[in-house]
Amino acid sequence: MKNLISVTAGFCLLLITSVVSAQSPGLIVRPAGGNGITTLNPNGNAYSSATTAGFLLNDILESKIPFKVVPPAINEPTGDLATGPSGGFTDIVQYVDGSGFYLYKDATNVFFRLRIGNIVNGSKGYSVLIDTDAKMGTSDPNYVAPSGNGPGNPGFEYEVVLQTNFQVAVYNIDGTTTPGLPVATFPLLTHSQISVALSTDGNNPDYFYDWYVPMTAIGSPASVRLAVTTVTSPNSALQGSRSDIYGVNDALYASAAAAWAMVAQAQPEINLSTFTGVNATCTSAPTLAGSISTGAAVTVSGSWTRLESTKPSTATITLYKNGSPSGTTVVTSGNTWSIIVPTVANGDVFYAKAQATGESQCLQSNQLTASSCLTLPATPVLSCASLKGISGSMPSGATVSVYAVPTTTASPFSNQLSNISNLTYPGGAFAFFTNGCSGGTNNVAAGSYMLVSQNGSCTSAPVFVCINSGSSGVPPAIATNSLAVSSALIPSSTIVSGTGATAGDILRLFINGTYHSSIAATGSAFNFTGVSFKTGDQVKIYSQTGSGCITQSNAFGVSCYVDPPAIKLNSSGNLLTGQTTISGIASPGASVQLYKGTFPSGATVGSLVTASSSGSWSATIPALASAETYYAIQTSAGCTSSASSLASVLAPSVCPLISGTYSDVSSSVSGTMPSSFTGTIRLYLDDALIGSQSITGATSWSIAVPANNLYYNGVLKATAQAAGATESNGCGTSTVSCTSPAIPTVTPVLSSIAPGGSITYSISNVTAGAWYSISDNSGISYALSLLNTGSSSFNLTTKNFASTGIYNLKISADGLTGCPLSSRSVSVNVNLILPLTLLDFSGRYQNKSSYFSWITTSEENTSHFELERKDNNTNEYIKAAAIPFTDNNSGRNTFSYALQGELTAATNFRLKIIDKNGASQYSKSVQLEPEKQEQGVSSISPNPFSDQLIIAYTARTSGAVNCTLTNASGSMINSSRHETAKGSNMIRLQQLSQLPAGTYFLTVQDVQTSVKKVHRVQKVR
Repeated sequence: MKNLISVTAGFCLLLITSVVSAQSPGLIVRPAGGNGITTLNPNGNAYSSATTAGFLLNDILESKIPFKVVPPAINEPTGDLATGPSGGFTDIVQYVDGSGFYLYKDATNVFFRLRIGNIVNGSKGYSVLIDTDAKMGTSDPNYVAPSGNGPGNPGFEYEVVLQTNFQVAVYNIDGTTTPGLPVATFPLLTHSQISVALSTDGNNPDYFYDWYVPMTAIGSPASVRLAVTTVTSPNSALQGSRSDIYGVNDALYASAAAAWAMVAQAQPEINLSTFTGVNATCTSAPTLAGSISTGAAVTVSGSWTRLESTKPSTATITLYKNGSPSGTTVVTSGNTWSIIVPTVANGDVFYAKAQATGESQCLQSNQLTASSCLTLPATPVLSCASLKGISGSMPSGATVSVYAVPTTTASPFSNQLSNISNLTYPGGAFAFFTNGCSGGTNNVAAGSYMLVSQNGSCTSAPVFVCINSGSSGVPPAIATNSLAVSSALIPSSTIVSGTGATAGDILRLFINGTYHSSIAATGSAFNFTGVSFKTGDQVKIYSQTGSGCITQSNAFGVSCYVDPPAIKLNSSGNLLTGQTTISGIASPGASVQLYKGTFPSGATVGSLVTASSSGSWSATIPALASAETYYAIQTSAGCTSSASSLASVLAPSVCPLISGTYSDVSSSVSGTMPSSFTGTIRLYLDDALIGSQSITGATSWSIAVPANNLYYNGVLKATAQAAGATESNGCGTSTVSCTSPAIPTVTPVLSSIAPGGSITYSISNVTAGAWYSISDNSGISYALSLLNTGSSSFNLTTKNFASTGIYNLKISADGLTGCPLSSRSVSVNVNLILPLTLLDFSGRYQNKSSYFSWITTSEENTSHFELERKDNNTNEYIKAAAIPFTDNNSGRNTFSYALQGELTAATNFRLKIIDKNGASQYSKSVQLEPEKQEQGVSSISPNPFSDQLIIAYTARTSGAVNCTLTNASGSMINSSRHETAKGSNMIRLQQLSQLPAGTYFLTVQDVQTSVKKVHRVQKVR
């Protein structure tokens, strides 16, 4: 028996007429032929397509698992890689609709699919970063900015990684860039597969990389946003070498974090609770400008700019007031817009959204709150404050209110003391009780008080005073406390966190002099939540211990924010002695200044440089010396960042040498050192670390390489690092070679057939483990791909050729390891002019024999005929009989032949016409079927019945039937399964005597065909 796997027994590719790839689209190739029945391949038929016909017209709509397109944020060009080969095993390629990433969710699992340009036996990572809280960038409390060689984490909580040759891993990455061990792992054999896609980017097959995890592994979120990255090592995208990010041109993003954030923010939230698909990408958010007053016919204005130049240039702006639409307008990218609102009341909250054609309205602008007090009145000025009273001045036309500050978290406005009887306005000033704060009785209790001036509905910022004596002098300002905020306040902040409190203290937050909220401290640390800021806001926190005097913090300003720039370091995290340039990543267009020393006292080095449109920058500096330190600061859009992480300079160690040459099956890599060396040798493949070795006083080294780690054209590099030095730099490399499968020997090389015929090729000189296919030079497939598992020759049959012409084909052997395939060229002449003209070829099956007849004319040099039968197990045509050619010289010859033998299934036959010079051609194929037996129930007895039913059932093939008995109301009484043999069967349903008399319905359903029929039966006592 041939050692050959035809992945679908009985499947014939002759029905395919569309353009498909050289490999059979839909075929699961890793694991080869699939791993039986799995969640990804629920019927175990070795195809990711819905049927064994493969992908014919659309590999999205024809998928077995109904994946939905996740639209790219912008586009997904081929070859836009940070690392790796263009169109290769980490290149996300696009379908005709621009898509390359797909998603599906069932009741318990979430599924991912990537369209990748090639397949390789090496170990790579295919990462899905998952945002579960809809917060990205500095609005996410766990945001981690990029630094050094680390990409940062702009706001993702989970990561699911297909780590080829290892596992499917889930990481909890909330607030970290070093996820450590995965929180869950799943086997590749059950949770992943790779199959052939329909697309042929670069005239070679693309592949679907599929994997899935249970929803519980990622916290069962109701909705998510996703960013996909391929990695040149089987690691997290936060730690491995980035190759390709889906939905952007990677060449335009030096910062992976910036690309991830843009992709996530341009993606509408994906509802996983009721998953039906993914909406179109979001239109970029508009902005609201200025402030909003109250009244009638108030103009609210802003601006809008599209995400990038390929997006629609116009959008409809919808303005929302208190969550409801309040007007629309159309704006062109880069311009301002305005909408007139009929009425605006104090406290109305406004925001805007934009929607361009073909996009979703999902991103919201900044919020502005309408105020009748766009300019607050001035704060009262105190001239005195004592137990007798409080006096001072206020703005002209204003009034003053006096409040006792409560010793609870109640609002400071909750206890007003002033009224018309105790507050007077002598000479344009104000007096609470006694003017001048002296004389008479004590009117004011010791404690803390708050005073504000009011002008209509507008209230000033407060002034606080602590009264504990009868002194009538100017009261001192309240004391300054030691409260401090834990991090800089920026417009996206929603929490004010700080330290310096004492348990039990009452803390009050004021923003721009307006009261926000009060809390009771439980310790040194404290948090105010629900805040909203804009650049320039001023924040103060007032503290009160019991009935003691209230104190105030320093003012904390809200400033615009930009990430610190990152300095590019070597893989050990250092700069190198002798470097004359330092490069890194910043905001596109930002000004970057480099400093020598430590922040904030470092000295400027080199000139101010501007980051490119992709965010990369480079500064020329004097040659670096060991032990120096450097940092950088950037300014972007008027915002100045904090300092970057400090970069230290170390001398590089000496370079190792790689000895010999290496292929994709090498199990180790060895080399030498120029002299005796103590330290660590590291081995990299395409800049991804694949192994290391510590040596002591040695001049040679050898690092073991796990199987399937090396791949064709991968670049090996070895480095060394000694104690006190950094990793060596600029070391030599070695490119990995491979051995392609043997070039197959093929017969026939030249063929002539009539339209509608096919060719069976004999393939020898074969390689075990290689896939064999027939295609033309543009990647169009002409046969079902076969995996050869042995060394014996085998046959490969083409599909039918419908049209005349010369077909230049190649029969290829491909190990699917990334190594170039081997092929043999063949040619097929499909021509209406034959050595003879076959006027007719027909057949019929009767009495266990197959009868064929054919008519020929215009014979010339015809040798003989061969009748070929197609094997339904291997899909190969095999010789069934040889029939001599005889010419009756009448110009028209009739032939007939009877082939003995019973047919058990529909079988194809064809006639091979062989010329005297050995050339051959084929007739069309004819299909004969065995004589059909009537299938189904032929009788049910006795009817009426008392204790049993006997069913006479005829089956065309062996199988099974389900028998279900229901009563007149539709309730199931009995259900049973019965195996059936081909032919006549007697099925007994027994122990029915206990059933009440009446009418019942018996349903008999064939398990294989699902054909069922309902019979009415009567029960008697």
